[in-house]
Amino acid sequence: MKGNLLFLIAIIIAGLTPASYSQEADSLRTDDILKMSFTDLMNMKVVSASRIEQPIKDVSATVHVITAQQIKDRAYFTLEEALSDLPGMQFRNIVGFNSYVFMRGAPSQNNLILLLVDGIQINELNSGGFYGGGQFNLSDAEQIEVVYGPASALYGTNAVSGIINIITKSPEEKSGGHISLLSGNFKTRMADFNLKNYYSEKNIGYSVSAMYKTSEKANLSGSEGDNNWTDEMENFENDISLSARMKVKSFNAGVVYQEKQSSMTTNFKTIGDKYLDRNTLWDIAFLNSYLKYTNSKHEKWTLNSMAYYRNSTVRPNTIDHIIKATETNPGQQVGYYRPNQLAGIENQFNYKPVEKLLLIGGIIGEIENISEQFSITYSNSQESEPPKPPKPSMLNNQLFSYYLQANYQLSNQFAFTGGMRHDFSSYYGQVVTPRLGLLYNISKFTAKALYNKAFRSPEPWDYKYGTGNNDLKPEKMHSFELSLSYQVTDNLLFGTSLYSNRINEKLTKETNETVDRWINKNKLTTTGIELYANYIIRDLRFYANYTFNDSYDQDKVTIPEIAKHTANAGITYSCTENIKMNIRTNYSGERLNPFVIPSTGDNYIDDALLFHACLSVVDIKGFDFQLKANNIFNTEYYHPSNRFAGRYRQPQQTYTIKLAYNF
Repeated sequence: MKGNLLFLIAIIIAGLTPASYSQEADSLRTDDILKMSFTDLMNMKVVSASRIEQPIKDVSATVHVITAQQIKDRAYFTLEEALSDLPGMQFRNIVGFNSYVFMRGAPSQNNLILLLVDGIQINELNSGGFYGGGQFNLSDAEQIEVVYGPASALYGTNAVSGIINIITKSPEEKSGGHISLLSGNFKTRMADFNLKNYYSEKNIGYSVSAMYKTSEKANLSGSEGDNNWTDEMENFENDISLSARMKVKSFNAGVVYQEKQSSMTTNFKTIGDKYLDRNTLWDIAFLNSYLKYTNSKHEKWTLNSMAYYRNSTVRPNTIDHIIKATETNPGQQVGYYRPNQLAGIENQFNYKPVEKLLLIGGIIGEIENISEQFSITYSNSQESEPPKPPKPSMLNNQLFSYYLQANYQLSNQFAFTGGMRHDFSSYYGQVVTPRLGLLYNISKFTAKALYNKAFRSPEPWDYKYGTGNNDLKPEKMHSFELSLSYQVTDNLLFGTSLYSNRINEKLTKETNETVDRWINKNKLTTTGIELYANYIIRDLRFYANYTFNDSYDQDKVTIPEIAKHTANAGITYSCTENIKMNIRTNYSGERLNPFVIPSTGDNYIDDALLFHACLSVVDIKGFDFQLKANNIFNTEYYHPSNRFAGRYRQPQQTYTIKLAYNF
C-alpha cells in the first residue's frame, strides 16, 4: 500500500484535483460548469460560509463544493460517498443504522459537524449529531457546499469541524423533471422523481421530489463480517425522502421529510454475546420546514426573515436490541422512543453603508421541546414485541442569539473579515465565538489567513448518560488556518490549506465501578495540510487531493480512528456528447482502532486503496443509462469500531444499473 500511496502523491504533484468551487445556486445550470474556466468558477458565489452570496475568492473560509453534475457523473448513492472524494474527510461506517464523518481529524458522533438542507439544520436535536446513510435525495441536490473549519461565529453550536449544506434544486429553474429506477446487488433498489414548474412572468415556481431506497449494503455474516455476527444476521436500510419548495415573488417556502429504517444488528457483536442479530428496527424521522421573506428593494440594505420548524423523532416502533433466550431466561425485546421538536425565527440584515464595507447582522430566537432521555419498554420474550413506549419526560429550552460580521475591503488586494456571535441558552449559559480573516487577492493568486473559535454545547444525550452530569461545559475549539490557491492557467489550479485546531474541555467518558458518565477533561489537537489540484483539457477533467493529519491528545498520544495519510483522485472523460466515463480512487492510511481486534490480535486498521468506475449514456431521446461499480477489485478493507472489541468490514464489490427519463 505504501507504493500505491506514493503513486497517488505523484499524480497529485502532476496536477489533478476535485472541483472545490461553487456557483450561486439559482443563477447557473450545472451542465454549464463543464464549459467554464477556473477564472469563471472562482468568481462564482457560495452562500454557506458567510450567510450571504460571495465570490469564492472573497469568502473567509476554505470551501469545497460538490456540484449536481459531479453527483450525476460519479453516481453517488449516499452523502458519505460524495464526501469521500474531498480532502480532509475520514469515516467510521458501521454498515448499519448510522455512519460517521470526521473532518480534519476530529472523531465524533457526527456532533461536531453542522448538516444543513437549504440552510436549515438537520442535526438530531437530542444528541446534536446527524444521521449518515441513504436518506438524502442526492438527485435533487443542486450542489453540496462543504465549509471547512469552525463556523460558530455565524451558526452557533455543533459548527466545530465544519458545515455541510445540501442545496436543493431551485423552483426558479426551467420547468421539467425526471424519474429514475435503480437496481443492484445486495438487494439494492431505488426510485426517485422530481417535477418543477416556473412561471417567469409571475415570478412563481414550485418543485416536488420523492425518493425511496433499500439495500442490505454488504455481506457481513459469519467470516465475511470478521466473525462478529452469525450466518443468520439481518442487515437492511430503507430510506424515504419527500420534499417540496415554492417561490411566490419575495417569499420562499420549503419542507423536507426524511425517514430512515434500519437494522440494529451491527451496533452489537452477536457471536459469543447476548444479543440477537435479527428482528431489530431503528426508525428515525426528520421533518424540516421553513418560510422565508426577502426584502432587497433598497440599494444599500437587504432584510431576510425566516420562520422554521424542526422535528427529529426516534419513532415508538423502534426495537433497539433483543436479548437472546436461554434455558433459564426467555429473553426480551427492548423498545425505544424519543421525540424532539424545535421552532425558531431569524432576521438577518445586510447593510452596505459605503462601497468598501458590508455589515451582516442577525437575531435568532428558538424554543425547543426535547426528550430528557429515551422512553424504554421491555417485552416478556425474544419473540414478542415490547409495548409502545409512553412519551418520555420533556425539557423546554430557549435560545437567543445575535451575530455581527464586518467585511471591509482595505485595498484592491487586501480584505478583512471580523465577526462574533453571542449565544444565551437556558441550559448551557452564555458563549461568545469570534472569527477573524485576512484575505489577499492578486491576479490569479489568493491567500487567506483565518482564526475561528467554535463550540459544541452539551445535549441531554451527554449530560443524562449513565449516572448523569449536569455540570458539563461546552466543548470549545480554537482554529488557525492558512489557505492558498494559484491558478496556473485557465485549465490548471493548485491549492493548499494548513491548519491547527485545538478542542478544550473535550467530553471524555468516565467509567469505574460506581460511575459511568461524561466529564470535561481532555484536549484534542489536530494539525494538518491539504493539497489539491484540478486540471481540465478538452473532454477530460482530472482531480486529486492529499491530506496529512496528525491528531493527538494532551499527552501527545495519537487519537484512534484517524489516519495520518489520505488521498483521492479521479478522471471524467466525455467520449462523445452522449457517453461519459468516470474512474475514482480513494486511499486511507493505517489508523488505530479503539480496541484490540480479536481476529488480528492488535489494534490497527490496515490501509486501503479502492477503485470505482461509472459509465453513463445520457440524453438519448430523454433517457439516461448508467452502470456503476464500487470497489472494483473487491478489496477487503475495514473501518474502526468504537462499540465493541472488533472492526467493521466494509462493502465488497457492488454494482448498480440506473435508468432515468428526463422531461
